[in-house]
Amino acid sequence: MKTNDFSDFVNGVSARVNEIIDQTQDLTPSFLASGLFDTVDTPDDLVYRTQGVTGLSYLEAKDENGRLKQDRTYPAYQTEYVMQEKGKVVSVSQLLMKTRPAKLEEKLNEVRQLMLSTQRSLKKHAWQILVDGFSTSDSSANFPIMRLADAVSLYSTAHPSKVPGVANRSNRGASDPLLSETSLFTLQNLIREQLNGRGMEVGYDEDYLLVVPPALTKLATEVCKSEKKSDSANNDLNFYSGVTDMLSVNYLGNASNGVAAADTSWYVFAKTPGEGNRCLKYVSLIAPKIEQQVDFFTKAVNISVDAAWAMGYSNFELTSGSDGTAN
Repeated sequence: MKTNDFSDFVNGVSARVNEIIDQTQDLTPSFLASGLFDTVDTPDDLVYRTQGVTGLSYLEAKDENGRLKQDRTYPAYQTEYVMQEKGKVVSVSQLLMKTRPAKLEEKLNEVRQLMLSTQRSLKKHAWQILVDGFSTSDSSANFPIMRLADAVSLYSTAHPSKVPGVANRSNRGASDPLLSETSLFTLQNLIREQLNGRGMEVGYDEDYLLVVPPALTKLATEVCKSEKKSDSANNDLNFYSGVTDMLSVNYLGNASNGVAAADTSWYVFAKTPGEGNRCLKYVSLIAPKIEQQVDFFTKAVNISVDAAWAMGYSNFELTSGSDGTAN
């Protein structure tokens, strides 16, 4: 009889866990709302590859009886997204379930924290792309960045092309300027005047998004959202109002990652690049899932959360950045 009672009790705990699973299973990582990430769901391999193509050149004039000239496309650099599986387990012991109801509530709260931990990990990894955007190495082994195979950092003054004769291209502010009214215009122009791997205009001429760490939030807000120009007493028009939005991200600051210059770094993105043309990419092989099982030998209820994904970038042409060190 006692065995049956305990089985019923375990079933009751499992039912509580199921409620928590139902409450948290639809959580969506907030970085997706930024509009900066393309998402790839359920690729069919542990390695997902992207590779761009440089298009044809301009049309060329021909004589009245002349032949049309032939042209060709060229492959661009590839990015390999290597999936990494992550997870955690919370275990609720048999004795805890039976004898300490107050502690049981604390454990059930840990079950809630499993999914919150997953969301936090996804957000941390997503924004780590920018944190490590001025380097070709990872500052965190737990959050590796999948990089474009052009052997330079995401933000570089020397992005090479695979097309013969095409000069290196830059999407990094010269001398890494501090954020200001003037330097923001300069970095926007890096996107507006950016060339593709063929040396032809990318042609973006719409709105922009300024992304900053917490330390630059006040300045970025004043620059982008003031009705009048923020650094002038002359009642000048604010050029950026309605053209450049701003986003402050906690995960970019020094307090979150300890990376040098994190609090001075800032980034500009094309706000409406078109579907599939975003610079940043989130590849999800296994969407975050939370499960439970009663261990036959220990009689504990084990609750796990796991997922498999990769984060990185497949192009640089619609973003520009500066680490703000003013070298």
